[in-house]
Amino acid sequence: MQNSKLIQEVDVEIPGFTTIGIIGGAGQMGQWFKEYFESLGHTVLISGRKTELTWQDLAEQCQVVIISLPLDVSIDMARQVGPLMNKDQLLMDMCSMKHDICQAMKESTQAQVIGTHPLFGPSTAGMAGQNVIVCPMGEGPWLPWLESQLEAKGAVVTITDGYTHDRNMAVVQALTHFMTISFGETLLQLGVDPKEIRPYATPIFRLKLGLLGRMFAQDTELYRNLICKNPMASEVLDQFLSSANEVKNNICHAPEIMTAIDAFLGTFPEQGMIESDACLETLAKFKERAM
Repeated sequence: MQNSKLIQEVDVEIPGFTTIGIIGGAGQMGQWFKEYFESLGHTVLISGRKTELTWQDLAEQCQVVIISLPLDVSIDMARQVGPLMNKDQLLMDMCSMKHDICQAMKESTQAQVIGTHPLFGPSTAGMAGQNVIVCPMGEGPWLPWLESQLEAKGAVVTITDGYTHDRNMAVVQALTHFMTISFGETLLQLGVDPKEIRPYATPIFRLKLGLLGRMFAQDTELYRNLICKNPMASEVLDQFLSSANEVKNNICHAPEIMTAIDAFLGTFPEQGMIESDACLETLAKFKERAM
């Protein structure tokens, strides 16, 4: 993590409690962060399609303005709200991609710019233990403030640049969701009904079915965009398909494949066992509802 103490401060006084504006604050993530910042004592104003306050009002009245909108809309909004803000303010976003939106904010405003990506959804109960990526665009005093606000209730903050973030998201999000969608497509083509196969499910397979159902119980367009709108995803998915074909062709007569992966993972399997055991124990206690 980059040490925020190395960020050179400019002459901006940040009060203990701040007025924060969330553009798109009526959405689920906007509401989540509205409640979060209010729990820390800040005043939070929101704007949306049906609110009396507009995004122009937030730029005028708030010291911190957060854009909580889909990526394409966020880039357009950054270019509109940015020029209305001054050097004493902070402009942020919460998009799943960082490079393009951070550049758009930086090019559009005199305010300090920090991109963020909360790596959790609005159904998350609290901030404790949750990963949050922070991408500061330049120097300024708002970074230590933001770190302190996120860490106040236990977030794990990682500071990086937009390129590194997007590269990692090609694995963490695009590859993960691609595998889940491919799993669903395989069941579809085989004609395997999840309801009918559940009596045969091992705990691991049951967990995979749960993740498949979780995806398709939500906004599937969001997941599709996480794959299609990350310019670095194609390379990662090509490698996955190549690796899958390599395993398919050699797994039964080339045990060195498993040996090489085991060596690459090092001590991680022990941690993986602990974390996956906790998930499976929770799943075992879950009483299924009638489907």
